[in-house]
Amino acid sequence: MAQELDLELGLAPYDPWVLKKNLTESDLSLYGFVILPKQDFEKIIPQMERGLVENLGNGVEVKVHIVEEGHESDGGHPPLTLIKCSGRYMLKGGWYNLVKAKGYKT
Repeated sequence: MAQELDLELGLAPYDPWVLKKNLTESDLSLYGFVILPKQDFEKIIPQMERGLVENLGNGVEVKVHIVEEGHESDGGHPPLTLIKCSGRYMLKGGWYNLVKAKGYKT
């Protein structure tokens, strides 16, 4: 089985708050949520406020800055809801409206 290599180079310093995600069909579906890369997201948790982490099961409102293939978004979208469900971390609560408005593709 061939393994795909990621040879992307960049000059930006490492930022543990940055998650990279290639969108899938399910991320763009009517279900209205995007599943975050678990291993990458769990690196962020130690830097989050304790109360926020404790409330992930209920969902917490977060401001998300989106970079689309090297271009920063205008940031003019409402906050999304970050939730932990069945051991997965996801963004919802407005995600589908953002997908439609931006015309996101896989």
